[in-house]
Amino acid sequence: MSRYERLRWDELLSHWERKAQRRQLMPTRMKAALETTAQAAKDSASKAGRKVAGATPQKVKETARSAVDAALLPTVHGVVHVLELVNDWVVELTDPEAVLEHHRSKGRNIATLEDVKTLDLEHLEEFTHGMVLRWRTLGAGQGAAFGALAMIPVPVVGSLAAITLDMVAMQALSGAIASRVCYAYGFDAADPAMRHMIDRMVVRAYRNQAAKAGTVKNAAAAFDAAKGRVNWSKKLREDHRLMAAVEKLMKHVGDGRRVPVRNARMGMPVVAVFAGAGTNAHVLGDIAKQARHYGATMLLAEKYGLALPPNLRQDLDADEATDAADGR
Repeated sequence: MSRYERLRWDELLSHWERKAQRRQLMPTRMKAALETTAQAAKDSASKAGRKVAGATPQKVKETARSAVDAALLPTVHGVVHVLELVNDWVVELTDPEAVLEHHRSKGRNIATLEDVKTLDLEHLEEFTHGMVLRWRTLGAGQGAAFGALAMIPVPVVGSLAAITLDMVAMQALSGAIASRVCYAYGFDAADPAMRHMIDRMVVRAYRNQAAKAGTVKNAAAAFDAAKGRVNWSKKLREDHRLMAAVEKLMKHVGDGRRVPVRNARMGMPVVAVFAGAGTNAHVLGDIAKQARHYGATMLLAEKYGLALPPNLRQDLDADEATDAADGR
């Protein structure tokens, strides 16, 4: 082991130990609920996760282009451009040749992914350095674009369609990022033995979508319901608590002055954009971070015959038992 690898291994062990401790502190009922949700998401990811890249972009772009209101075209065109970028990234990330070419450009005699494993971990992490910030940035832009799209009052491109397209794009990106990390550490993402890593990253994306989807949907519903309204009503506030909360905030900032319905209504797109941007930035950045830790741990354990951290080993054993029960 090089000095870098030894330090990194100690860091990885500490990382997995902290995760295990957080899991132990979690209430039993909450842990059971999360495990149930994760298993359902994993089943979906196993069936569709690796097929989504080829099917996503054109289908999504065609749906986005169906909005015809000229005033909304800039938003729709912006989303189309984001989706084209998503498509380009998915193609790029799922090509292992980019990893091999990187090392060749550094003068390293690399022909296959197996050769990548022979390099020092420090060289491998030259390639993955900066991934977290890069994907947090792209996630923020992608989430903001879909948050804006959700506000368009056109049935086929309304909030539900935008949320669905956002989740599909996130699924494609999360699987692609995990694939790139597999390649970066010398593992073949197409190998069934690495499927658990791809699935787990897609599960992480699914798990964080529910709260964001609910916020964006509520913001869009309030935006639509308040259109043309002049006066507040008890029913409007009760049916659209998110907009009522924005009203309270604006009233507080305005020293108690009355807040017109139209002013609170215009806060809804801001809420949707920030919900989408914040969540997607966190999700993609977190996927890149966790996948890097996972890839480095698996590589060092295999390369030097080291025992995997107990909680990581238990997770892999659980995956293998599930696969055996399913006959996969």
